[in-house]
Amino acid sequence: MLLSIPLTGCYSKPAALDPQVASTGESLSTIAQTTDVIFYDLQLVVLPSKKKISGIGKAMFRVLKKTQQVELKLDSRFSIENVTVAKQPANFSHQQGIIIIDLYETKYPGEVVEVAISYSGHPHEATNPPWSGGFVFSHTAQGQPWIATAVQGEGCDLFWPCKDHFSDKADSMRIRVTVPTGLNVASNGVLKKIMPLKNNTTEFDWFLSEPASDYNIALNIGPFERIQQHYKSINGTQVPVEFWALPENSRKATMLLKDDVYQQLAFFESVLGPYPWGMQKLGFVETPHLGMEHQTINAYGKGYTRDPSGYDWLIQHELAHEWFGNLMTHEKLNDAWLHEGFGFYMQPAYSLFKFGEAAYNHAMYTAYLGLKNCHPIVKKGKVTSKEAFNADIYGKGGWTLHTLRWLIGDELFWQAARELVYGQTQTANLSYPIESRYRSSQDFIDIVNRITGDDYTWLFDVYLKQAALPTLTMERTNTVIYLSWSNSEKDGTAFKMPVPISINGKLTTHTPVDGLITINAKKSDIIVIDPQMKVLRQLPIISQCQQQS
Repeated sequence: MLLSIPLTGCYSKPAALDPQVASTGESLSTIAQTTDVIFYDLQLVVLPSKKKISGIGKAMFRVLKKTQQVELKLDSRFSIENVTVAKQPANFSHQQGIIIIDLYETKYPGEVVEVAISYSGHPHEATNPPWSGGFVFSHTAQGQPWIATAVQGEGCDLFWPCKDHFSDKADSMRIRVTVPTGLNVASNGVLKKIMPLKNNTTEFDWFLSEPASDYNIALNIGPFERIQQHYKSINGTQVPVEFWALPENSRKATMLLKDDVYQQLAFFESVLGPYPWGMQKLGFVETPHLGMEHQTINAYGKGYTRDPSGYDWLIQHELAHEWFGNLMTHEKLNDAWLHEGFGFYMQPAYSLFKFGEAAYNHAMYTAYLGLKNCHPIVKKGKVTSKEAFNADIYGKGGWTLHTLRWLIGDELFWQAARELVYGQTQTANLSYPIESRYRSSQDFIDIVNRITGDDYTWLFDVYLKQAALPTLTMERTNTVIYLSWSNSEKDGTAFKMPVPISINGKLTTHTPVDGLITINAKKSDIIVIDPQMKVLRQLPIISQCQQQS
């Protein structure tokens, strides 16, 4: 029988995060694999002056395999007052962030189990949000509490008991948060009720009726002004829009919606399909950290400044994640580029849509200069969240899509993107709710191959699954030019990438045969290889990985 850990007043909670808590998406234990979370109910009291939270976290499971235990995770800096199963006291252990709860009797597939955990403590404070996450305790210029959570890398167990794995999204979640009166709480889903309580406090009751990854659940607390509007989706639905802004910035937030957000939405919907969460809301909240893609309540902390790109890149990037990350979620951390590579690429794609080729090329060239090429985008084996979210899954992932789009053309490229996200290519008239789905890199490769009727595995093997970029070498005689692909990590496998070549200003595309391109050209001919940089390859303008400090 498992024993509960007694509370003692002198017990000092660890400063460092438990290893199992510090990284979200860790492999599910044998116990965790026996259940599927179907509902979370989180009820919290937040005390800003003490930087403390307390409350009850409930989880409802459907049993998948017979078991006498269930497992959740919660940072061990929290004290657990009690645990119940079906409202009856239960024995449990809480060690290194893992809570194992005794069900007293064997439960069989199909049965439903509900557990509740009462807990309290001082949550881990983010050291560099959102990259090193946790609770963000801050104050407005007027000295009022301004609080946010950002836990993408570490996960939900930094502040509430959860399974902490993106592969097991609850079907729905209720989020009730009590704060001092005068503060507001912006969270996921739909605000159902605001209820004044005793002791000069107020409870905000939110309900998220569609599946969301645990790390997407966010608390945002401050003296916000709630801006409410509507956006007409491509499918005809009037989607609720909310921006929870600090009062002094409410006009800026309103203008950001008008000048940027609605235009960006029109772009996303034109190439992809309807905004995914039209039955909930399109939400943004002003935060004391830069930002994060929290489903239906995206964090925004860039200060309402316009970029050299001509639009607000942060709003655009987080909005992209409502499709790439939230509606479509990677199966494993190894496939995180499906979130971030697409999330990155939607910015230059929007620049092309809004301003033209010069803006697009500028964005892609800038990204190219930042490539590291030290690790494959898709790594093999077990990958931690910190390893998964490296710089190249953004820029190099985006460049892979850039080259693919040039190679297969706009129509097929966007068809593949739509099928990746929605499971179909005809999306404009989809009605709500829209089903979310899990995807792997192989799923996307299979989609591209099927839609194009060709096999592009060679492209993805080189760009996604090896670190080094391929190199194109040119040799020239008085009458002939020889171009050959060198692909050191895939020796013996020909790289089939066509190459655009300008000869005296005339651009033609040449496809290699066994890795070699042969062109008849006079010595006086002016030759430019890939003048518009359509092909991802190693150029001397960036260093090899081993040369980088």
